[in-house]
Amino acid sequence: MNHLRFPPLLLCLTRARALPAALLVVGLLGAGCSSEAPATDDVRPVRTMILAPVSIDADAELSGEVRPRVESRLGFQVAGRVSSRRVELGQRVRRGDVLATLDPADFTLTATAASAQLSAALVERDQQRADIKRFEDLHRQGFISAAELERRRAQLDAAEARHAQASALADVSTNQAAYATLRAPADGVISAVDAEVGQVVSAGQSVVRVALAGDKEVAVSIPETRLEQFRRAETLRVTLWAHRQELSGRVREIAPIADPATRTFAARVTLIEPPAEVALGMSATVRFSSAPMPPSLAVPLTALLREGDATYVWRLDRQAMTVARSPVTVAGVSGNQVILGGGVQAGETIVTAGVHLLKPGQKVRLLDVDPASRPGEPVSAVQ
Repeated sequence: MNHLRFPPLLLCLTRARALPAALLVVGLLGAGCSSEAPATDDVRPVRTMILAPVSIDADAELSGEVRPRVESRLGFQVAGRVSSRRVELGQRVRRGDVLATLDPADFTLTATAASAQLSAALVERDQQRADIKRFEDLHRQGFISAAELERRRAQLDAAEARHAQASALADVSTNQAAYATLRAPADGVISAVDAEVGQVVSAGQSVVRVALAGDKEVAVSIPETRLEQFRRAETLRVTLWAHRQELSGRVREIAPIADPATRTFAARVTLIEPPAEVALGMSATVRFSSAPMPPSLAVPLTALLREGDATYVWRLDRQAMTVARSPVTVAGVSGNQVILGGGVQAGETIVTAGVHLLKPGQKVRLLDVDPASRPGEPVSAVQ
């Protein structure tokens, strides 16, 4: 019987194709038999510092704006249409200068009507006075009764009252006509214009603002953490951004209630003998200092972890190289440093960066440790 024979070249190709499949099967069997590689521990790089009492800088500075001590919003005491405005923004005015006027037509008519009513009341009063004299003579002669005489006297009293009323209304009309002219109550500078010619304004509505001549002040806003330090400030140094000269100042007033939006307290610092070039609206910096504060534990803001209503720091166990979370209290802020009021002690090591990536018992490692680092200073850096 004849056997099938494959050419030598075809046989070699068949064997070559079967070789990779065999190797794949061997690899899979070997993978199934080998054990899984052990997982590496999650070790976080952190930056730390050793807590130590440090002296807190008592100096502080606040930004403010030069403002007049008194700035009045002036408006007409009566309603009407503005017919003229005699001043411009920044113009200096003197006491009694005309600032603006209202259309006088209505006030003139009202004054004329009041004057006519006063004349009519005057004629009626004089007539009643003349009549009462004749009725008194008739009563003495017995021609009229006492009751009729009393009635005539009552009519005279009513005429006297109507005359007094008409006189008062005439005075009011005269005053209203005068109120149609707005005058400066004192020397000052026009700081704002709130109404224009042709605009109808109500009584009391602001038309112009006048910064009255007098003391110049710096308006500042004090944060809660600086309030007591500002109250105890011994000296105030004011520097204007437009001038290099340092001025002296004194605290005139501090608002008793914080602003509901900014949670800061408004205050005014009076400038002592400011030069003439100090203009209203200039930006200023107020620097002040108080009695030196005792050494305290201070940490950078990045060391704090806020959760809910509590604040924490991560303490480092150098033996196990793990971290634990500890609650702390914040006593204040000084520049970029947060002053701690309790929860940690001097000599302990805390994490100053990467606090949001840690968990209790987390293993950590220090980066770029400087053996010569001193307490109170960072001992590593995060890269």
